[in-house]
Amino acid sequence: MTKVVDMGSVVEGDNTSLKESGIDVNESKFDIESIGNPEQPSKFEITDTKTGKVFTVSADALIGGDYSQVIRHTDDTIPQNDIKRYYESALEKYQNGIAENLLIEDWVRDLWEQVNPGIDLTDSYIDIYNKSTNKVYPTAEVGNCYTVIVNLAPDLQPEDGGTLDLWTPNFTDDMKAISINTPYGLNGDPIVNIVKSCWPRQGRVIVFDSRIPYTLRSVENDKENVSVVFKGKALPN
Repeated sequence: MTKVVDMGSVVEGDNTSLKESGIDVNESKFDIESIGNPEQPSKFEITDTKTGKVFTVSADALIGGDYSQVIRHTDDTIPQNDIKRYYESALEKYQNGIAENLLIEDWVRDLWEQVNPGIDLTDSYIDIYNKSTNKVYPTAEVGNCYTVIVNLAPDLQPEDGGTLDLWTPNFTDDMKAISINTPYGLNGDPIVNIVKSCWPRQGRVIVFDSRIPYTLRSVENDKENVSVVFKGKALPN
């Protein structure tokens, strides 16, 4: 599979790195100070200069550059016969009450080998639903964590619903603080919006930075959305 994860660059907290990440420090609405070893800081203190509020964030939270841009999807990556086999296996496991901790399953490891975008796998689970709560799924608070969703349902069409909506990552002040190297942080005036929407075409593989909030829409009939979700971290360079 084509490598679809753009690892970006690390923000170290100095003005040079911030400028390289596209942040104009001369017009910055925040101050940033490293904590710990200046060469490898463990944390940063980010001060909102408008309100005076101070946020302490892990250095890992600023890894990855503008992570709002790490959204990729590919089609026709998986042979049709394999998709059918994965779909049947997912239904069987889900119906037997086994939807999480799937890494010991041969078919899951086989699927992962076909879709791995170049990350170290940490978790996987089956997601099957018809009606969705439309909740915003929890997001990661550190960098270089990625979500890979593989859609397996054979008969969904765009008009059936069940779409994945990826949102601008700026719902809380804390999220804005860890988003300073994106257009949605303390330095911007972002509008909350859907930045990408993907309907669950069978065999579609969607990869995005796990810090991006997302929702899953309800299926508008009696069909079900069936997918396998993988979580992982970037491999060391």
